[in-house]
Amino acid sequence: MPRLTLCLTPLLLSLVCAHALAAEAPATPSPAAKAAGLAPGKAAQPASAGVVALDRIVAIVNDDVITERELLRQMALVSNQLRANKRPMPPTDVLLPQVLDQMITQKTEMQLAQRLGINVDDLSLDNTLRGIASDNGMSIEQFRDALAKEGTAWVDFREQIRKEIVINRLHKREVIDRIQISDKEIDDALNMKRGQQNSGKANAQYHVRQILIALPESATPDDVAKARSKAENTLQALRDGGDFAALAASVSGARDALEGGDLGWRSADDLPSIYVEAVLAMQPGQVSELIRSPSGFHIVKLEETRGGAPSASDNAVKLTETHARHILIQTSDVINDDEARRRLEDIRQRLAKGEDFAVLAKTYSNDKGSAERGGDLGWARPGMMVEEFEQVMNTTPVGQVSASFRSQFGWHILQVLETRDASGNIEYLRQQTREALLRRHAEEELERWQRRIRDEAYVEILLGGSAKPQS
Repeated sequence: MPRLTLCLTPLLLSLVCAHALAAEAPATPSPAAKAAGLAPGKAAQPASAGVVALDRIVAIVNDDVITERELLRQMALVSNQLRANKRPMPPTDVLLPQVLDQMITQKTEMQLAQRLGINVDDLSLDNTLRGIASDNGMSIEQFRDALAKEGTAWVDFREQIRKEIVINRLHKREVIDRIQISDKEIDDALNMKRGQQNSGKANAQYHVRQILIALPESATPDDVAKARSKAENTLQALRDGGDFAALAASVSGARDALEGGDLGWRSADDLPSIYVEAVLAMQPGQVSELIRSPSGFHIVKLEETRGGAPSASDNAVKLTETHARHILIQTSDVINDDEARRRLEDIRQRLAKGEDFAVLAKTYSNDKGSAERGGDLGWARPGMMVEEFEQVMNTTPVGQVSASFRSQFGWHILQVLETRDASGNIEYLRQQTREALLRRHAEEELERWQRRIRDEAYVEILLGGSAKPQS
């Protein structure tokens, strides 16, 4: 993905600086601020008092535009997120091109989703918003009030979440669902895992950062030479003591650039395949040589490692399966969170008085598939249920009924009927390996796919000086 080189007008630069100052996060972020920081672009901060953002066009993307007001709003949001996450703040003339580039990529994705008829209905959107509010310990009404107090318009927040859901669905359709994992790949990954067990690294995790000097999909020799030169200069700057996170934010073409290139903690299975060999050979604090891929030139830093101590049972697959049943009350425009929870509490009291779980599930549960079986979900292995459900299921003693809890589907209570040890199940081990490979391939393919649709788009930058066509 080509980077943008912009000449900022004095007016735009002053407006950006004003917004950045207005976006200064408080010392203790409120729950709503934390919610808005869950993912880039989930909320937009309005212009500060006394600043008038001129709503002129700053970029043309195919048959759509990005306005100056939109760019300034996103700059303020990103500035808030960087401060809240204690990330280094790049200079404005570095941050602005990165933010605009991300907006252009999102615009091309939304245009493609529209052509493919991918959308999100209001009911699905409302359920997602309730889930975000619940994750922050609030009802939907409390969450709206909290956002309003911070100056975040509910309609803007709602539509940004809608965009993120649409893009996630687009990624699944165009990238993830098209990935195929062969039996040979699984066999090779299992052999690698056995080698890690023998070397005492079976449980190791690696905290890794990356910088990508990106290449267009149909790169010319001149493109490659320029990218290599930029990558070599970046590597030399790192060896001269440059801050990796700050350089990533300045020059990286990866999606995590503004997060300092932080990939977080990864097992070897979850690392991008092109990084595995380099990372396993590195010591904490070391920076790799240049790594070439179809995407461009990569630089990796190993921040730290943890785990990895071998145990006598490393070669065994630890697997506990759980047999549970549940009752689900979904939220809607008619039934809010408080009402759903109240109904479940009534049901729990009836269970405590001796009423039959299966009968109540058949009568009241909104999960029609399991309700017909008295709420019975059958035997579940780790990873089969959504995270919130699995966490409660794993901590509820056999025979007991859980407290009410929320997932993306609504409010639940569950009862664990029995558990069993299924260790050594080779089919489960292969399935887990397949899922790890799918995550790895999805990450790599998504990067290439985004670069391709971005390169195929017509983009014209209208900031400062003459217009700058990008394709």
